Amino acid sequence: MFFFALLPLLLFVTFINSLFAHYGVTVLYTFKSGNNLTLESIVYGAVTGAIVVTMILWFMCYNEVVTEDKFMHLFGKRMPHIALLILMVLRFVPLYTKQFKEVVSARKGAGIAEDSGKLGKMKNAATAVSGVITWALEHSIETADSMKSRGYGLKGRTSYSRFTFSPSDAVVSALILIASAVMIVTKVFGVAEASYNPVIYLSDTTPEFIFSAMIYALLCFMPVIYDFAEEIKWNRLYAKG
Repeated sequence: MFFFALLPLLLFVTFINSLFAHYGVTVLYTFKSGNNLTLESIVYGAVTGAIVVTMILWFMCYNEVVTEDKFMHLFGKRMPHIALLILMVLRFVPLYTKQFKEVVSARKGAGIAEDSGKLGKMKNAATAVSGVITWALEHSIETADSMKSRGYGLKGRTSYSRFTFSPSDAVVSALILIASAVMIVTKVFGVAEASYNPVIYLSDTTPEFIFSAMIYALLCFMPVIYDFAEEIKWNRLYAKG
């Protein structure tokens, strides 16, 4: 679903690169201005668009998978102050946006935020922002006092966590590290390379290249494989129950 929503972005990047980049030797069409539409520029634009879409998908998946409690479990004990600061920064936009909407709704419910042209809307928005800033200052003081009273960041302080590092997590982590190391080695030694100017060039289909491609595919599809394995395990337990 996310991919289809981002598909227009991929096509847009491909179109823009093909329109303004004219390198390559495989000419598909010549414009009246004399510039060429080449296969190399189209392929490179598609690759660049795929990279942009992939980065957005990574951040979207991170936002869905790595929740606040998971983030604090990873970094709360080692870097408590930095972890809390990063977590508050990440929560800044959605939390304050929600509070802004609540202030606007409250003002409308009280009948003191009637829209009357652009100037009136700007005045109402400024008043709502002022209320949100006041709330943010009070909320920050309350949060600081609450964390201090709970002994957050003190040496020897214990904290509850429902997450455990199981043997399966160790196996998956080891596979990720090994696959990442293999990809780094293949990149350093030039086993997996690609070029799009002036011609499309890919590394030869040597056994090393095929092996690196298989490892990269395993690294990319590892979350899907892990989720599929968990689904099979759950279905078997459900059938037994």
